[in-house]
This record gives sequence, structure tokens and C-alpha cells, in this order.
Amino acid sequence: MSNGGTGRSGRVSRRAFLAAGSAATVALGGCLGSSGGSSATLRVSTWSGTNETIFEEVVKPRYEEATGNTLEVTGNWQGILSKIRQSPADDPPFDVTVGVSRTSYRGSQDDLWAPVREENLSNSEAIKPKLREFPASERAVPVAYGVHCYAYDEANVSWDPEAWSDVRSAEASGLALPSDYWLKLLMMSAIIADDEPLAREVYDRSSEDALFSLLADVDVETYYTGSQGLWTALSQGLATVGHNFFAYGTAKARSTDEFDLGITVPERTTGYVDYYHVVRGTDDREAAEGFLDFMLEAETQTAYANEFNLGMSNADAEHPELTRQNVPTTNEELQTVAFQNFDRVADYAPAWEERFRELVQDN
Repeated sequence: MSNGGTGRSGRVSRRAFLAAGSAATVALGGCLGSSGGSSATLRVSTWSGTNETIFEEVVKPRYEEATGNTLEVTGNWQGILSKIRQSPADDPPFDVTVGVSRTSYRGSQDDLWAPVREENLSNSEAIKPKLREFPASERAVPVAYGVHCYAYDEANVSWDPEAWSDVRSAEASGLALPSDYWLKLLMMSAIIADDEPLAREVYDRSSEDALFSLLADVDVETYYTGSQGLWTALSQGLATVGHNFFAYGTAKARSTDEFDLGITVPERTTGYVDYYHVVRGTDDREAAEGFLDFMLEAETQTAYANEFNLGMSNADAEHPELTRQNVPTTNEELQTVAFQNFDRVADYAPAWEERFRELVQDN
């Protein structure tokens, strides 16, 4: 596959993941930041699984040593917003929470976020400009981002998944696609259609029929729910290749011996941003903002990147070789990634979500 001059290679085998391993955690040392509070206990909700483990083992000790505060980490994939909605306005379950663009938008509709005061973020100017282009960045802090990829059983895949358009080839078979979020796959369809730059078709409601028709024409063996659903499909021979997240796919490749998991990141792909919000009603808003600033520091971001193959928002953060080879890490390279922007589809999201659900059920 051509890398278009970006210096990135798109295919990595499980053996390469194991050889690369996980880089050593950057050593603790020095005062890395301040929470703005005194001996505060900060409650942070992040994604469960690999990301939660990294928060416990990398972020938490660095933050606590740097600030003297205590960090309580909770892993969530579902129910983040409902937990906040159900709590008293002055007693939320978290002080800070992660969210993608959809989470960010829906939380803002219910006034669940406290505005992040930029004057309290000494590291915000280092954020890559591309990540500041989206409305979610006005109410939250973009800390990290990821890209979507092919994940496949190297021993049994019978075709060559490189570009997203390859899912429409006559040779494509054994394909598993996620059923959890319609926008993710409609953006893949837009990348395949290539009528507008960076999947902008999804932000034009008149493109609905064309995008759904394209997706309906793809020969899908099975739709899965959650990454574990894909690993189960691959291990049981229900599928041989699927659409997944690069960072989580690499983590799985290192940990599994059920099959040789290969990963390919298309040259033009889709992606998502992990935004961190200050939750309304927190009793230590200054400490929450201090934590966000700590998460933006180049040293913190480098330590985070060394343990997980995400892209980091700070332009000065360093990434391991495996990430640099497969994930756009410079602002210039990010121009090849179509990031989800839920604000622009919110008006017609219910209708498209229902149509997507029907497509999955009819498969």
C-alpha cells in the first residue's frame, strides 16, 4: 500500500506487535503539574479495559506524585451520561469524564459540563490545530485520538484488506462490521464513495440514500457488538476480517494466542477524539482543570503514548515507532483522517440511527 508520502506503513502483523512490545513507562520525576487544590480527591471516568489499566498504572501514579492529590479512576463504556443525569446537580459521580463527540454533544444538551477555563490550561496552546476545529473542543479538552483499521486472522483471511473500498471487491469475504454506532460505518461509506473530502457526505442529509445503499451492497458476514464480539467472531471462524480501533487492536494482538491478529490502517481512514470534560457540580473545578492540564503535558502524553497506540494531542509528545508507522501523529498528517463530528449530524441522527438498525437486522 502506498503511504502517500506520510512515512507511515499501514500493515503490521501480530509478530511485529510482540517484537515492538510496550515501551517502558517514562520515569516519574519532578513536579509535572498542579491540580490547583490541596490534597484533593479527583474522580475521573475513562474508557474501561486497556485504557483504564493505563490510567491506573501510568496516569494515576504520575498525577499523585506530581500533585499530592488522590486520583480515583472508574472505567466506563456505557451509561456515563445517565449516571451524571441521575445524580444531584451538586453531587455528580465524577469530576472529569471522557467522551467522544456524540457523548460531548448530548451532555451539552443537558448542561452536564462545566465550561473549561482556558486560562487555567497552560498547555492548551500545544494542542494540534486540527483537533481544535470541532465544536466538542469548545466544551472539553481533546487529550488523545485514534483511527479505525482492519483487524484480521492472518492465517485465514483470503483477501488483501488495504483501502476501505476493498470491502466492495469481489474477493472480499468473511467481513465483520460493528453494529454499535451508525456514524462510524456511514463515514466508512463516505470514504469509499469519495465524493467529498474527508467523508463530508455524512454532514449532508441528502446523501443518506447513497451512503446507505453503498453500505447495504457490502457483503457482511456478521455484525458484532463491542470489540470482544469481533475477537469471538475471529476465534470461532465466524469471520476472518473486521473493522476495529487501531490502539485496541494492537493491545489485543499482544495479549492473544488464539490467532495471529494482523492490522492494516487504510491510508485514508476515519477516527475519533477522546475529549475530557469537567462535570457540572464538581466541588473542585480548579482541581479538575488542573488534571486536564496535567493530561496535556508533553511528559504525561509521552508516557501515555508509550503504553497505548493512540495519537496524542500535544504536538510535542513523543510516540513509539509502531504508532508513528500507523497513526498520523503530526498536524499535517491528520488532514488524512475524517474525525467524527456529531454536532453536525445531531438533527437527523435519530432517523439515520433507526435506518442503520434496520439494515443490521436485515443482514
